[in-house]
Amino acid sequence: MSPVTEATATKIQDDLGYAGGGFRGLLWLTWRQHRWALIGTLVLAVILVGWMTYLSVVLTDLWHQCHQTYCPESSPQGLRLGGSSPLVLTMGALSRLVQYMPLLIGVFVGVPLLTREHEQRTLLLAWSQDVSPQRWLWTKLGILGLFVAVVTTAVAAVSDHLERMQTLVAPGNLFEYGPFLNTGMLPVVISICWFAVGVALGAAMRRTLPAVFGVIVGFIGLTYLVQWRYPTLMTPLSATRQVGGPDDGLLRDNALVVKGGMIEYGLDGPSGAFDASGRQLSGVELQRLCPPDNGAGTTLSCFADHHLQQHLLYQPGSRILEFHLIVAAGYLGLTAVALLAVWWIVRRTNLTAG
Repeated sequence: MSPVTEATATKIQDDLGYAGGGFRGLLWLTWRQHRWALIGTLVLAVILVGWMTYLSVVLTDLWHQCHQTYCPESSPQGLRLGGSSPLVLTMGALSRLVQYMPLLIGVFVGVPLLTREHEQRTLLLAWSQDVSPQRWLWTKLGILGLFVAVVTTAVAAVSDHLERMQTLVAPGNLFEYGPFLNTGMLPVVISICWFAVGVALGAAMRRTLPAVFGVIVGFIGLTYLVQWRYPTLMTPLSATRQVGGPDDGLLRDNALVVKGGMIEYGLDGPSGAFDASGRQLSGVELQRLCPPDNGAGTTLSCFADHHLQQHLLYQPGSRILEFHLIVAAGYLGLTAVALLAVWWIVRRTNLTAG
């Protein structure tokens, strides 16, 4: 053993000896080995919870000032909620941070669980202190997993409330991808998933940097895959709407448009608008039929006078919970696969190699 390894081995022996070889000893050892990652995660969670709680109070105050409805864009409250105002930018940054929290947990909490032992070559010692490899593994996984679940549950609860407050004071949609990921149980489930994946990649690669790179690549790839596929996890409903007609309420209450809903004006391609016979007009034909009004506000009335229609595929807002459950089930399935892989790898690890 190198001097560093000997010092590390002595520390493990001291830690287990100090607290005993049972659960208490493993609990103490887990804290000693992962305390900085745990403290960092806790600090990040406290900052997120505190900041989002403050913003929720601000939005609640704006909501009451606007008589419990949307704040008009021209009002002082609307200006605080519009465009690139500091309030909007801050909420956007916090939303992104909540979405990337599972990646940070996978990298800083999950990956080091086994790579630390392999790189410091203390695995044989760690598994020979009257604790079997399986008991060592599942105890540490349970301790760290419980910590991740508790911390992310607090963040998820406040994030869910903040996203819902945003839809009360300004037009918004909880079915859009960002709010969709930040509401319900998804922040908790996704964080637990990437914690488990981080452990699995660390066990398979036995080196920190390759495992971290694998977690980052996997996280980005799966995130974009879910973003691409989640609108069609259930068969969308179809509807036909009159363009420029009265609001039929079809797209209220967080409905998600899967296809259609956009009017392309003045282009050679399809415009998304259909005439009374069901033929889709090109953007050029649409512009010829209803010339630009230069801000006079007559374009929509022209669309209505010619009985133009839109064909939509959409997911009603009432399906958000079902979609949350489907996505959560997928991440939990990946979690189970990762834990099974960890168990298999640990079981086949050659202890004589450290």
